Amino acid sequence: MKYTPSKINRWMLLKLPAAWLSGVRLTLINENKCEVKVKFKWINQNPYRSMFWAVQGMAAELTTGMLLTKNYSRFKY
Repeated sequence: MKYTPSKINRWMLLKLPAAWLSGVRLTLINENKCEVKVKFKWINQNPYRSMFWAVQGMAAELTTGMLLTKNYSRFKY
């Protein structure tokens, strides 16, 4: 399967709706790098008008997981 940002964002809408509603979007994925963009919106703000740490954590976990998933298929066991 070819991993593209649009396919992963569509998958995120169906399987991880909290991340999708928070504005987490994958912008770039290749063998060495995965970039995620988080839009600063009302839904991911805390009362102090900064971003919730959980939204930043979702973005960090998504980049790590997608890199592992993409590169896992290259190895034969």
